[in-house]
Amino acid sequence: MVVAEVFEHVRFIYNTTLWRYVGTTLFLFGFALGFYLLLKMLGVDLLWTLEKANKWCERPEWVHFDTTPFASLLRNLGVLFGLGVGLHSPLYAGSCKGKQGRRWSFRLSCILVSLLVLHLFDSLELPTDREWLFYVLTFSKSACAHLCAVALIPGGISWLLRPAEKKDL
Repeated sequence: MVVAEVFEHVRFIYNTTLWRYVGTTLFLFGFALGFYLLLKMLGVDLLWTLEKANKWCERPEWVHFDTTPFASLLRNLGVLFGLGVGLHSPLYAGSCKGKQGRRWSFRLSCILVSLLVLHLFDSLELPTDREWLFYVLTFSKSACAHLCAVALIPGGISWLLRPAEKKDL
């Protein structure tokens, strides 16, 4: 809650264009992918962190594939992309920027439903047998989770809390 209040006052996040979000995501992804492929071509073991963690961790069962640096980067890129798309969605503009976005019932409903949905996203186990599929799903999961929390959930709750005559599709 404190982080949300702090970031509410950082106008840069809200005033940046969608193309800047997409461009930044694509640039960082291209740079990371190029660096990843270069290291792979040079024969560097890209999963070295897992090997070290399995060797030195007191509980090796706690070591997971999603703790690798590239997975972390893709997770953060998914957050950036999902946040950018969500903030520029008409659902966000129609629900959070209006009068309803200031009501405590609306905010509390959004918080509770978002916690439930984010818990569901967190409980999804991604397959680790194919590396590329894992990385694509990591990015997609992070992007979808933030798109839901920023735009889809507030938009749906806003629609549900409207008077009955305004619920036309």
